[in-house]
Amino acid sequence: MKKSWKNILVIAIVSILVIAGVVQLKGVGIGEMHIDGQADPWLAQCVTKGEVEATTWITERTSPDDRFVADIFGGELIMGMTTRVPIVGGDWANAQNATQNMADAEKIYLTKSPGEASSLCKKYNCTYVFVPLQRQIHAGYGWKDVEVTKFSNPNYFELAYENHDVQIYRVVY
Repeated sequence: MKKSWKNILVIAIVSILVIAGVVQLKGVGIGEMHIDGQADPWLAQCVTKGEVEATTWITERTSPDDRFVADIFGGELIMGMTTRVPIVGGDWANAQNATQNMADAEKIYLTKSPGEASSLCKKYNCTYVFVPLQRQIHAGYGWKDVEVTKFSNPNYFELAYENHDVQIYRVVY
């Protein structure tokens, strides 16, 4: 009889842990506790079909020497599919000043100032900025929404390519 109570207790504990895990992933609130779905971006598609399609344009219309601003996932995609170099992605953990590169890439995406974004692009001799439209970016310090409007300022950026998932801007020098 004691063994069956132990089995029931183990099943109850495991059930509670499974339910708690599902609650955390789905962003469900329980009483005073509210989990905001922080795992959701990690469970979603990290790059979109349109971003993958954009790599054909990158390969055909850019130079192998061109440098890209991209978040980690866009950078991995660009590097893997086109051999172009992003400021984050690839073996960035072993790159010089990796944390500064990540902070600057994030700032390029988050600032509202086209001048500040352009200056940071030029700091890294970047030719293009890869701007995801259907997902958040992750440049090393969490999932963030892109401030897209600054890129439409023609004094700093020119739209070079777009589809439903991504825009690629040429940095005006």
